[in-house]
Amino acid sequence: MKDLRKDFDYSPKSFKMSKGHDKKFKHRLVEAFGKKPKQDFSMIYKMAAVAIIAMLSTIFVLNQTRVESDDSTKQVSQTQKIGLGDISPELNNIENYYLTSIKFELATLETSTEFDAVINSYLEELQHINKAYDDLENELNSVGISEEIINAMIDNLQLRLKLLQDLKQKLNHLKQKQNENKSAYQI
Repeated sequence: MKDLRKDFDYSPKSFKMSKGHDKKFKHRLVEAFGKKPKQDFSMIYKMAAVAIIAMLSTIFVLNQTRVESDDSTKQVSQTQKIGLGDISPELNNIENYYLTSIKFELATLETSTEFDAVINSYLEELQHINKAYDDLENELNSVGISEEIINAMIDNLQLRLKLLQDLKQKLNHLKQKQNENKSAYQI
């Protein structure tokens, strides 16, 4: 192979730059490209301010959303009470039957001023039983579905219906006695 060093007159001597070459080169760079730009701190401050505002607004929106979601879950839990009829279709039929019967008995109840004391005592008892039913319903929501609570709620509905039927019988009996007394006085 041919020695390429001979063709290019390659000599191993080191090349030295002339004096001042480095200064001349730097001077030409400055002339061509201008002075070294100073860092613009105002731009950095602007970017930092934008980043801080973005973080604060994100935190604010997330906190606001969390508060609203907490409120909505409270409202949902307050409005979505589980009743006896919500457990199964059979229990819904039972509850509807008793509630309809109770409403019918109340609607057909004949009231007269002569028997107000009797009617009021029965209605007070009915209010206590209604409150007990509400307590059972709250217990059903807090504890969960259990056979004991379901049976107690059904018994409560039966008791209310029986109480109203007893009131009707009592009023009929009192009216009958009153009519007998009136007829006895007429004779």
